[in-house]
Amino acid sequence: MVQVPWCKSGGASREAPMKHDTYDLLGRIAVAGKLKDAEPHLVAMSVHEFTPQSVLAIVYREGRRPEIGFRWIPDDHLRKTFDTYYCEVGHLLDPFAQRARSEQGASAFRLAEIAPDRFEASDYFANYFQSTGMVDELGALRRLTPRSVVHFSIGRNAGYPKFTARDVRRFKQLHVAFMPKLAELMVAKQADGDEPQRTPDLVEIFSRLRTDEGQALSHREAQVAALITQGHSSRSIAYNLEISVHTVKVHRRNLYRKLEISAQNELFGLIIDAL
Repeated sequence: MVQVPWCKSGGASREAPMKHDTYDLLGRIAVAGKLKDAEPHLVAMSVHEFTPQSVLAIVYREGRRPEIGFRWIPDDHLRKTFDTYYCEVGHLLDPFAQRARSEQGASAFRLAEIAPDRFEASDYFANYFQSTGMVDELGALRRLTPRSVVHFSIGRNAGYPKFTARDVRRFKQLHVAFMPKLAELMVAKQADGDEPQRTPDLVEIFSRLRTDEGQALSHREAQVAALITQGHSSRSIAYNLEISVHTVKVHRRNLYRKLEISAQNELFGLIIDAL
């Protein structure tokens, strides 16, 4: 049986991708029999069109750790950072992983289009996202099953320009051509592999926390804590939970008191400790 790599290398992580015309590469992707056959062409197409510093294919499955179909990250340090942290913590706060929960069909976005309004002020951004070197990301999502979604990501790192409006438009055009095949190959790969390890979501993590006196957060307080950690402002939390900003502030004050903390960064620390 082929073993599915949960957060492990999926192949061409260092080799320079081959050069071909985009439409030739799309044709090669379309006839690929397995993910390992399509991978070099997906990477080559991405490099040819967008000159990224990372190319990833990931499956998010409800209640499970992400399945890394493949990841092309030539920089050794950045690859190790991804391998070490993404499946432990990163996916819990990744805007694309959060978006995948509500994905109904297929879509593509620039990171800034879906990130919380205070994403760049979040501790996830400061402690994980920046350590990967990434400064911009284009991502496509496609639902595989009622409980799983495939995500294709290309990233730009520090020292390189962010994606242009032309890049964003082009990516949104091209994802329609290659994502159906990627989804097909990822479904086949899942069928050949083991079930990934179960992992709690942020709300569950915060719901499990206990004070020294055994006091727990309410479900609503855990929801607010999760959204704060992801980088949502009080107004954004109110919108997502369909409650007033005043109610959000009351929940924030109560959960800080229960957890005996005084700042947002301490919430991130509690997640790390819990994991």
